[in-house]
Amino acid sequence: MALPPVSIVTVTRDGLFFTRLLVEKVRQFAGQRDYEIIVIDRGSVDGTRQWLRSQPDVRLFRFGQWRVRGHGHAEAAARGIRAARHERIVLIDSDAHPVAPGWLEGTVDRLDGNTRLAGATFVDNHAGNPHGWYIHPHFMGFLRSDFEQLVVLRKCRGETTDTGEEATIRVLAAGYDIVRHPITFASDFAVGHPRVPTLAGGVFHAWYVSRLLHTAPEVARETGGQVTPESYLLPLMHRLRQVHGLGW
Repeated sequence: MALPPVSIVTVTRDGLFFTRLLVEKVRQFAGQRDYEIIVIDRGSVDGTRQWLRSQPDVRLFRFGQWRVRGHGHAEAAARGIRAARHERIVLIDSDAHPVAPGWLEGTVDRLDGNTRLAGATFVDNHAGNPHGWYIHPHFMGFLRSDFEQLVVLRKCRGETTDTGEEATIRVLAAGYDIVRHPITFASDFAVGHPRVPTLAGGVFHAWYVSRLLHTAPEVARETGGQVTPESYLLPLMHRLRQVHGLGW
C-alpha cells in the first residue's frame, strides 16, 4: 500500500547549516512517498535563501519581519500550511531533523478519523492547560483540514499557554486521540547542557539555534551561561558534522 503524501513545513531565519541538514535528512527519511518541503524564510542574510532556491523539492516563501502582527514564527508557519498541497502536514523547526526511517510512519501516518494530532510531547504545568503536557510545535503532525479549527498555533489563552499548546487542548476537548512521543535528551550530542539537544519520535531537535543567532545574550542569561554560541552552538555543529559525515 502506498504511503500517504506529506507536506513538510518549516520556518527559518539564517542558520543555513541546520536548514540544509533538515532538507537533506527529510530526503533521506521520507520513504517511498510523495512529499514537498515548504520553507518560510523570515529574512535570512547568510545564504539560506540562495541555497534553498537551488533545491528542486523545496518551495520557498518569504515572510518579512515587518509583516508580524503577533507571534511571528506562528504566523509564518501558517503561511506555509495554507500553501501546502497535501492533507497531511508535518510542522518542524528548522533546527530539527529526522534521524530514523520511521519518523513519519510513527506520527503523521497514524492520523485518521479518531487521531488528529501527533508529535513530540512537552511536559509543563501551564495555568491554561489542565493536562500538564502538549504536543510541541517543533515536531507536530496534523491534517491541513483541521488547521485553524482543532489545530491552532496562536496563544489563544494569553501567556497561560505556550505556542501550539492550544492544539492539544482543542483536540482532546473534541474527544480525539493524540500520538505522543516523549522528548528525551540526545546524550550522543551532549555539548554542555543537561537537557538539550533532544530526540522525540525519530526527530532530533537542537533548540535555541535561531535565538542564539539573533539574541544570544538573552539566551545566555536564561540558561545561566550554559547555552551560548561558543559553549553550545559551535560544538554541536562540529558534533553533527562528525556523526553525519558532513563535508560542508
